[in-house]
Amino acid sequence: MKSILRSTSSVLLAGVAMLGAAVAQAQGSNMPNCEDPRVDRTACYREAAAAQEAKRQGLLNSPGGYDKNALARCQRQPESARAACEQRVLGTGNTTIRGSVQGGGKIRTTEVPVPAKN
Repeated sequence: MKSILRSTSSVLLAGVAMLGAAVAQAQGSNMPNCEDPRVDRTACYREAAAAQEAKRQGLLNSPGGYDKNALARCQRQPESARAACEQRVLGTGNTTIRGSVQGGGKIRTTEVPVPAKN
């Protein structure tokens, strides 16, 4: 019985070690701190492993994915605001971009001339 428990615990420890190695490899600028006491460690490690697998398969952060999603959201805007939305996403027209993701987000501003009412 003791040998079964030892072998089972050895397998579990090996699995945890492999997961820890995968998480350590995945740790980069955007890796959450799973050791933070406010975070569910099991879920954090599971999500980190799933993200690593998706990244390896090329399914995570595909090039142009953010712009594609943002442009799709522009289609839900009223027609009068749609062109300005697309300019902000693409950075065209009279668009300025300030800030950073690390600092809390990028602010995209597009100035659009509006004809005066007579």
